[in-house]
Amino acid sequence: MKIFIALDMEGLTGVVHGDQLMAEGRGYVAAQRLLMSDLHATIEGIMRVHPNACIRVGDGHATMRNVILDELPSNVEVVVGSARPDNKPLCQLEGLDESFSMMMQVGYHSKAGTSGGLLAHTYIGSLVKSWSLNGREVGEITMNAALAEGFGVPMVFVSGNSDLDDEIRALEPAPVFVATKSVLGPTAAICVPPSRTKKLIADGVETALRRSWIRSAVIERETTIEIETYRREQAHRGSRLHGVELVGDSRMRVTASNVHDAYRRIWHACTMALDEMPVWLQ
Repeated sequence: MKIFIALDMEGLTGVVHGDQLMAEGRGYVAAQRLLMSDLHATIEGIMRVHPNACIRVGDGHATMRNVILDELPSNVEVVVGSARPDNKPLCQLEGLDESFSMMMQVGYHSKAGTSGGLLAHTYIGSLVKSWSLNGREVGEITMNAALAEGFGVPMVFVSGNSDLDDEIRALEPAPVFVATKSVLGPTAAICVPPSRTKKLIADGVETALRRSWIRSAVIERETTIEIETYRREQAHRGSRLHGVELVGDSRMRVTASNVHDAYRRIWHACTMALDEMPVWLQ
């Protein structure tokens, strides 16, 4: 049994503000401990059902060097390092392939434009105003689920902010969802300590693994991803990449024969669209 865990930070237990999200922030060290707590809870839930599971974690937040390796059991490996296109063209899901039985997403947040959404964004907060997959606006959890489905891997569990609920319910089949906090607004939530969320997460993971999930065949299906950027010059820069079409002043579009190629190309375009190489991509 091989299980992939995509790990983000904004939807972790107790995380509500930007100063918790980057290493230079005064709240980062404490948030890193919360990350490890939620990750350990996820691993505990897996081990209850599959004690011999091989677990791969995709460290998917910012610099993608947040996981404390020496605190993990020996059956866990971690994909570490920045999501530059020459490093991790599938970003948070680099390292996932057809050999995995299922995928989970831990510590996630609502999509860009969510009204009152806690730390809401889609992949790159300074760039992406909206992200559409085959004509439907989606967030990271839905896009990542589609990438996993492209490998035939079901997405079975999500933990994160309570305002993810609508996006979770739109997924088919819907994964087990554990809300780590109750959202009040963009930088506030009703939080509970890890002593409570650890049990919620572990129990939720166990519930997910005791359900029957249908593993689909790997299918090549034409996929279109379209991104609206906050500024027109961003879309114009991104559309210079071969295979990226400029659609109006602030939209870029990619169509490819499968979801993985479409994502790789649009992610490369996103990195080209930025004003300068940010610290988290270096």
